[in-house]
Amino acid sequence: MIALTNASVLSLALAFFALGSVAPLFKWDFRVSLPPAIVGSLLTLLAGAYGISREIKGEILFGLLKTGVKVEPLNGFFMAFLGLIGLFVSLYLLHYDMKPRHLTFAIAYNGTLASALLFLATDNLEKLAFSYELMAVFTLALFLSTVPKRGRVTARNYIILTQVFGIIPLLMATSLAYSAVGSLHGLTFEALREGLDRLPVGVWLLYALYLPPVLVRSGVFPFHTWIPRVYQRLPSPLVPVFIALEGTGVYLSLRVFFETLPNSPVVGYVIAFLGTISVFATLYSFKEIRLKTKFAYHSVMDVGVSYFALGSAIVLGGELGTVALVGTILHTLYQTLYKSAIFFGLGAIEHYGEEPNICSLRKLLKGHVITLLISLSAFSMAGVPPLAAFISKWLIYEASFGTTNAHLWIMGITVAFLGLFPLASILQVRRINRLLCKREVEREEVPLYIRSVTGVVALLGFLVAVFPLLVFPWLQHIVKELTGFEIESLSKTFFVSPSVTIAVALLLISTYAGWRMGRMPTDRASELLLIFYNVGDILRFTANFFLNRGKRAYLNYVLPFIKVVPKHELPLIKDYGDALDYPVRHLDEAMFIPLIRLFEKLAGWSGERNLDMNALISGFAIALALLIVLLGVVS
Repeated sequence: MIALTNASVLSLALAFFALGSVAPLFKWDFRVSLPPAIVGSLLTLLAGAYGISREIKGEILFGLLKTGVKVEPLNGFFMAFLGLIGLFVSLYLLHYDMKPRHLTFAIAYNGTLASALLFLATDNLEKLAFSYELMAVFTLALFLSTVPKRGRVTARNYIILTQVFGIIPLLMATSLAYSAVGSLHGLTFEALREGLDRLPVGVWLLYALYLPPVLVRSGVFPFHTWIPRVYQRLPSPLVPVFIALEGTGVYLSLRVFFETLPNSPVVGYVIAFLGTISVFATLYSFKEIRLKTKFAYHSVMDVGVSYFALGSAIVLGGELGTVALVGTILHTLYQTLYKSAIFFGLGAIEHYGEEPNICSLRKLLKGHVITLLISLSAFSMAGVPPLAAFISKWLIYEASFGTTNAHLWIMGITVAFLGLFPLASILQVRRINRLLCKREVEREEVPLYIRSVTGVVALLGFLVAVFPLLVFPWLQHIVKELTGFEIESLSKTFFVSPSVTIAVALLLISTYAGWRMGRMPTDRASELLLIFYNVGDILRFTANFFLNRGKRAYLNYVLPFIKVVPKHELPLIKDYGDALDYPVRHLDEAMFIPLIRLFEKLAGWSGERNLDMNALISGFAIALALLIVLLGVVS
């Protein structure tokens, strides 16, 4: 019998993922990699569920990859739902019609699930950074193995984002953590928490370094741009894997900002503000007739709501902070389930060989029982009572409006107002479908596995929302681990403050307003939304401006120190891809020639002028610091 306490079940799950990676070598078909992935996902689900109530601790792998794991309620919860999504996606793909690169897909798909499992299970910060990078690489390979060549620009932008703003800050944060702990083997979250007083810099730098990787992984503003592009090109049944990985960003946020680093209201405000800005993404769904892009923007909105709640929990603390924390976890869970069901439904349209859009939706809406379940998922996203988003937003609004904090009130009202647009968008799709898409469509039978998986996921999302008692014991363990508070009962959580009246009233008003807007003619709705589109365009152009400026600064000033680029060819390099052809510059005396020339100029200049020695010493210190940074990057 397998002893769960020594983490052997995690090793077994990784072994099945490894087996799935090489399965196409024996039969050249990507589907042979799915049965091992199903078993590995099932073991992940069981290990996560077991770890919620009882700790799993031990070591897995061997050699340089030997990793300490520690499964507790928080990471056990996210592991369980990673395993659940992996299980459903693998079952779905058994009968889904697609033609990927078989071996590449098998390695990438199983590698993505394995690296996400390692990311959630490990307690070692070095291995956490390593698994973060593996997730980025394997998801890139998964995208490339299933998308035509024209999607390579999207793939390039995705990997650059995950490297520049993801793994690089995470590696820097890990290096600082090592300087505080002094041991790679003992570099755990707990050791970092106990060694914060030995940090060579202020704790604020760790906040600044850990924040971009979680925002990139979850797709939160300003790093949300990859989600609509990737989700549009990716086969629909694979999108739930990326949605589950968005949850790993939420997990790391909770692990770092709640459990490891000291509580910082400033960080809470920043996270809540970035989440609020992300919610504006729902407005762009109105301009989309491509359903995958439309729901991708809604996904950015949902993650934004989770981060607004997370930031509110950090700011509030105490009882209201606990309520906001429960809302964060529930909303992350709910959006994973109902978005997965929606994209599984869109996958049924792709299985017919059509692009999911407003008119091709008629195939899915033509008499299938699955229509009811997908509609439930769509209305769950819209926050229609008493479905999923209504339940989680109830807690989030109750916490945000239960305080006199004006900043949280402003952000909460903004989020509540924008919450009316998902329902309006869904009703708009249905109305336009009836008006413009008059052609009759033949009813084609959706394969049993596709119908079953989609229906089970949609039904599970419905049941967990309407009956939150199903996950309440898990929530009790998680909240106690993170905050030390113990939730006595579910009713006290939902009625902890008089602000519950405001929360429920806002949700009901939002539903009614969304219903009215969804029935408006499209031109009138577009006129009303024009000002918001302009605001979104301003934010997008501002983000692109800073990203382009950063890229030009890197190509013009940093690249010559890292790569061997002739000066006359430097103006020809317009993008990151153009720089890949040049060899890496090795450390030699040529690196120091610019600094030597600088000192020569300073020496000649000092002979002619009376120098301010303080200014000279300060300038020398800055030049030396820049040189150290550059040498550290090269090495």
